[in-house]
Amino acid sequence: MENSTLFAEIADAFPGCANKFSDSFIEKNPDVSQLDGSIDSHVAVPAYMAWCARNGHKPAELVHDYTVNAIAVFGRSKNSQIASLDFKHRCTSEQKEVVLKFLRWYLDPALLVDTEQVARSIERWSAA
Repeated sequence: MENSTLFAEIADAFPGCANKFSDSFIEKNPDVSQLDGSIDSHVAVPAYMAWCARNGHKPAELVHDYTVNAIAVFGRSKNSQIASLDFKHRCTSEQKEVVLKFLRWYLDPALLVDTEQVARSIERWSAA
């Protein structure tokens, strides 16, 4: 999947989130799971996913690893009552499909992300 197509799908599935944070903010705060607890994960995670889609040509940036790791953690969460881990539980089926497309995009070894972790995350997000 092309980066621009993935970005458009993220922007469509999560309206208003794709450009919620500046690139410099994301690059200075690469770990979406470590953001201030007052920032809604349902806004932050898609914003970070969009950054990754826009910046796929920068695979060395840690934002990629941290975003995939956070999505993996959200995919493992079984308790929808834990606000800091409820991202998956709040996603619609369309949004979950976009997260799956995002994860599948990382199966490209050129993106330098742990593909084994990505494959496990795809299984967890598919079992939604």
